Amino acid sequence: MRGIRESCYRLLYYMSLLGDNFYGYDELPEPLSQALFSDACSLSTHQMAILVDMIRPVIEHCPSKHRPHFVGPMLATLFVQIDRKTGMEWDRIEEKNRSASEDDNLADEMRDESILRQLTFTAVMMVVGLLDPSNKLSRSQTSTAASIVLIQTATGPSDLENVPDTARDGDINLHLRASTMRFYILSTPTVLKPIILFCTHALRVRDTRACSLVTRVMRSLVSEFSSDSAVDAEVREFISTEVLKACITSLHEPYFVDLQKELAQLIASIITLYGLKTETPREILLSLPGIPADKVDHVIRKILKTQNSRHQRALVLDLLEGLRGISISEQGKIAKADPKKIRSALQQRYMTVDVQQQGDRDETPDLGGVAEMFG
Repeated sequence: MRGIRESCYRLLYYMSLLGDNFYGYDELPEPLSQALFSDACSLSTHQMAILVDMIRPVIEHCPSKHRPHFVGPMLATLFVQIDRKTGMEWDRIEEKNRSASEDDNLADEMRDESILRQLTFTAVMMVVGLLDPSNKLSRSQTSTAASIVLIQTATGPSDLENVPDTARDGDINLHLRASTMRFYILSTPTVLKPIILFCTHALRVRDTRACSLVTRVMRSLVSEFSSDSAVDAEVREFISTEVLKACITSLHEPYFVDLQKELAQLIASIITLYGLKTETPREILLSLPGIPADKVDHVIRKILKTQNSRHQRALVLDLLEGLRGISISEQGKIAKADPKKIRSALQQRYMTVDVQQQGDRDETPDLGGVAEMFG
């Protein structure tokens, strides 16, 4: 069955190369997404990773004109199942680690965790390809020359000659941005919500590669929801609550000690861009133990004033100093005393001894009896 399933995946990819003859079939997306993803959680972790890896080029190569009816149902159903599958498997791995004993087969556990990491990383790489603005896969496949042809078709060659270069470039850039997969996903709430939910849970996954990539993608998304629309306000509240909590929780755990700077940078971005639009980030920080309100307000004011990302990150790390996780290599270390203080103590000791010896030499012993012996 596994071989038959993988052969069907390859056939589906080959059919996607037909272009409009495949993506333009209106009745295809719904039954195809149900057949592929409705029972995907029943697949093994390895088979789920193969499914995600196969469907990725099919979705990315979809022409922009067919995305509303093809990509929408595919992505929405896929990421619901990915989030569910990865969440269940990571919970199972953590439960095994908590109840581990000497009789457990560590080889099987390491293999299962390795396969799960591969599935998580494959899904995260798909998110990067779809949403990361610095990734070539998230950009439009339409060239600038093709955009000029589209504008010429719409306005006519004679009209285009009278358009200023700056306006023409602006139209081209607008068309290019509107034709990207990133723009489509961000403007389609039914697709965006399951992807952001998966990214939020991926911030808590014990895989530094996946967490680092998701942190980068989330930082690029924060700035996209600063308008006053209802959708932006809803996403903004979700990021200010759930994403911020996930970042702080990961920052607290020793496993993520190498990612503390990246997590702090994401927290700083949320405070910088949303701090004046909602009180939610401040309320989340105030709910943390051991951090007084005046310190929270002081740090938020300083973050909003500065434009230096490193300074903002340093402020967040300083604010959360008492909650930050400590690496295993640092745990249990004996605190080293200050060398200067040790040297000063030794110097004081020897100086005291010298003074005592000098005082002893000042008192001359009575040698009268000895003189009489040599009389």
